[in-house]
Amino acid sequence: MDAVIQEISLMADSGYPLLYLLTHEEERAKRLVESAMQSLERTTRVWSRTGGADQDPIALLASVPDAGSGATLLLDFHPFLEDPRVIRRLRDAIEPCSRNGHMLVVISPVLVLPPELEKDASVMELPLPSREELDRQFRQICVEEQVLFPEDFIGALIRAAQGLTEKEARRVFTKALRKGGGFKLDDISLVIEEKKKSLRKSQILEYFELDESLATVGGLEELKRWLHSRARAFGESAEAFGLPPPKGLLLIGVQGCGKSLTAKAVAGSWHLPLVRLDLSAAFGTSSPEASVRLGFRVAESLAPVVLWVDEIEKGFAEVGGEAGQSATRVFGSFITWMQEKKAPVFVVATANEVDRLPPELLRKGRFDETFFVDLPDVHERSAILRIHLQRRGRDPAGYDVEALAARTEHYSGAEIEQAILAGLFRAFDQDRELETADIEREVGEIVPLYDTYEEKIKALRDWAKKRARRASLDSSLVDLFERE
Repeated sequence: MDAVIQEISLMADSGYPLLYLLTHEEERAKRLVESAMQSLERTTRVWSRTGGADQDPIALLASVPDAGSGATLLLDFHPFLEDPRVIRRLRDAIEPCSRNGHMLVVISPVLVLPPELEKDASVMELPLPSREELDRQFRQICVEEQVLFPEDFIGALIRAAQGLTEKEARRVFTKALRKGGGFKLDDISLVIEEKKKSLRKSQILEYFELDESLATVGGLEELKRWLHSRARAFGESAEAFGLPPPKGLLLIGVQGCGKSLTAKAVAGSWHLPLVRLDLSAAFGTSSPEASVRLGFRVAESLAPVVLWVDEIEKGFAEVGGEAGQSATRVFGSFITWMQEKKAPVFVVATANEVDRLPPELLRKGRFDETFFVDLPDVHERSAILRIHLQRRGRDPAGYDVEALAARTEHYSGAEIEQAILAGLFRAFDQDRELETADIEREVGEIVPLYDTYEEKIKALRDWAKKRARRASLDSSLVDLFERE
């Protein structure tokens, strides 16, 4: 966190009069500002509604011109920034603060910045604790509790704790320690559970367990090959080789064909955490832009991580319209972050309806690649059938997989899975083992999405011919190699 202290110190030394520090970590923010002021040999005072130099904000601001060099920390001050008298007093204090080397620092989890102050205020989002900060905190707790631990264990624990605030990390470290018998490898799951609770409080992020891998995805061999070639790109060796971290993937295609499953499988195969960003939930909050920015900060604190944005077109459908000003601002933040982010956050975005995607999202540089995921061909359907039979404890060799693959032309992977599940229910109800005929019967009962939306699927294929890479190998080439 030395970089944050240095930045605040430089701003204070350069005469910045008003800093808005956006964070939930009030105590940590106070400590950092105090350290920055100490480096300049300046004093710090703290004001809040329940204490401080003066409980009345108007009187406090009136006293600022005589405060001398230093900083005044304003806690939970954002409600007062809607009062015209407070805004006027702040504007009156700007010039004396700049001249006297005094900085007003608003510390709040909510950004409330009236237009009158936009040109004089600097906004800084306090990043979540880095791996180094968490490491120092963990070692401090070990000293306090008089516990020694092997270095390899500490590294795993710290990685698990990334994304927590300083207080959350300290609590879970202490909880794991005092549970009995010192830290154990099982206590890493305790840290992960705490992280899940923390992410749930953010409203727009969800932590997923890693129970999928690319081996559980049927077909999509070209996409798998692309992913395999980048599996090592998040390590120090890749950085030393001159490679930037991969930005992400945009998966466009037919519903039920494995786009969401692929997002989960990427994280599982690369052994990275998987976090889902829920744009719909973001637009349900009081400040969608602030919620999404917080989501980015949490994702970066977890890096390297896979960030999954499902059905991204629904979140940005109103971009550019008169009713979608909030969506337009959030979209602007998203594409800017995608373009500029340095942290190894690999974004996997999925979309079903390409005509609802803002064209700016498809520009090269946002994502590393755009793949089109079509309905599975006969070879992919065979692979999908085998995967789902094996997943449910059945040996694919005991079923006529080739006949079922031929019978399910124009069926999505999700529809094939449902046919197997329905066949299992039928067999279970009759107290017997699953048979090929059960699956064939259920296949005949399903009306595939292709029959309902044939024209839309064909239009999507036409769009993808010149605008996206195919996620699947050319089936004619597969047939040729098999004949050879």
